[in-house]
Amino acid sequence: MNTQGHRMQTQTEDNELFEAIKRGQYELIDQLYLHHRDAFVTYAQRQLSATEEDAVDCFQDSVIAFYKNVVSGRLTELRCTIRTYLFSIGKRLVYRRNHQRRREPPTDHESGSNPADELDWSLIDRFEEQHNRKLLQSAMDQLGSPCREILTLYYFHHYPIESITQSVGLPSPGATRIKKMRCLQSLKQLVNP
Repeated sequence: MNTQGHRMQTQTEDNELFEAIKRGQYELIDQLYLHHRDAFVTYAQRQLSATEEDAVDCFQDSVIAFYKNVVSGRLTELRCTIRTYLFSIGKRLVYRRNHQRRREPPTDHESGSNPADELDWSLIDRFEEQHNRKLLQSAMDQLGSPCREILTLYYFHHYPIESITQSVGLPSPGATRIKKMRCLQSLKQLVNP
């Protein structure tokens, strides 16, 4: 296989994928996740001493952070490959997780300092005022299950992702985070058509 040709093709594909996501084709995030996941998990286990579960979780969070940075307008152009961008975020998350594991006992509650979650709250905060609650409730009802349950448990009852995973029957905390991201995007489209 011609490695250089493959790399150039990947860069072109990356730019096309990036532009498509910016235009609103958010379903392409799945493609991105599946395309790079195994390589990151192998890298994190070999180079960063990560467990497989930590590597998978951190990579899912890095994909979500990438998505949010694109949607929020923080990331407007690619200055490296998407893979490099994802690996860079994922590596920081693994380092943080390794550091916390050495220093702190495990806790069932997410601290809220996860960079993949940092942009989530702005939408919810806007609807804390009484006159907007009916609009939010109506939009949540339109979402249906399990989106309504996931967003309610996470944002209003502050359940940790692990508990929500069990409650709604999803296969892993990472799958729940990705589902939460999609649900939040659907909610944004309902309240900001």
